[in-house]
Amino acid sequence: MTYDRRRFLQFMTAGFGLSIAAGCGQSPTPISTEPSPGANGETPASSLASLGIGGSPILLTIPLAYLLENSKVPEAIADVEFFPTRNHEQMKALLTSGQGQISANPTILTAGLYRQQVPVQLLSVMIWGNLSLLAPEGAIASWEDLRGKTVLIPFKGGLPEMMFRFLATQAGLQPDQDLTIQSTQDFQSNAQLLLAGQGDAGVFSEPHASNVVTKAQEQNMAIAYSLDFKQSWGEATNQPPRYPQAGIAILSSVAENHPDVVDLVQTELQNSLTWIQENPTAAAELGAKYMDTPAAIIEQSFQANLFEYVAAAEAKPELEVYYQSLMQVNPKLMGGQLPDAGFYVGG
Repeated sequence: MTYDRRRFLQFMTAGFGLSIAAGCGQSPTPISTEPSPGANGETPASSLASLGIGGSPILLTIPLAYLLENSKVPEAIADVEFFPTRNHEQMKALLTSGQGQISANPTILTAGLYRQQVPVQLLSVMIWGNLSLLAPEGAIASWEDLRGKTVLIPFKGGLPEMMFRFLATQAGLQPDQDLTIQSTQDFQSNAQLLLAGQGDAGVFSEPHASNVVTKAQEQNMAIAYSLDFKQSWGEATNQPPRYPQAGIAILSSVAENHPDVVDLVQTELQNSLTWIQENPTAAAELGAKYMDTPAAIIEQSFQANLFEYVAAAEAKPELEVYYQSLMQVNPKLMGGQLPDAGFYVGG
């Protein structure tokens, strides 16, 4: 197993909280079509010789770190490597080349790559919402309170802005007329402006939101969670109060030709969420190794993040509502079409 932490920390400064993640390891080399029988309770050898696992400094990296350090995956696959990417094009290149086999991505990004004929499928959804609107305590209690306000949102046209625009519109606001959206470069600049009082509110994902609240406390300021996008999503769509924000992408060649790997990864990813729930402090410490975020902040962020493992085929109805909702904001998203059944592993 290989983990290039120095390279990861160099790349992470250019990454973003809801950004892509992709693997970059050795090209997979099949050993056999059937796993070898294990002895003495050992995990059977996999039909895949190597596995590239990709991650960026987001909470979904923790389940991936669990695969690397706490799971049976390294017992079954001889060469397991973890590598970061810094932008969408780099991740796309890694997946297209076959160097990375699984990665943690926003589900909207994985769907977009699939629509672009990149040979990738969605294995599962694991993060069901961790976007929030932060504001000075007591300033914002409802969407209506945003009228006339300036809202800081990172990544112009990206997921944080699309979700904000959709939810604000469903709440009866016209975002371009009733308030001012100020685009920022990333969550760090978003935080700096909010803490400097240069915006009335800001949109953040976890663990960035928890970090902002903590930094505000250190400066004797009171920044609070004002609007939870999960709750707002449920009210706007008549769906459960959760949305399929991010999940695990897998190369189609692996999904189709290595069912033993798919089964093992699915099992261990489910195990990772049980472990995180039962061991939040240890999980935060593991995440800190890969995310360069203090463990205390990561552990705090679990409270506003919804982890749940749902296989892609099972999540399809909620994913399609999610995709259609975001396409109301950006009709050109995914080429204006939903992914077909082949996008969903097991579908």
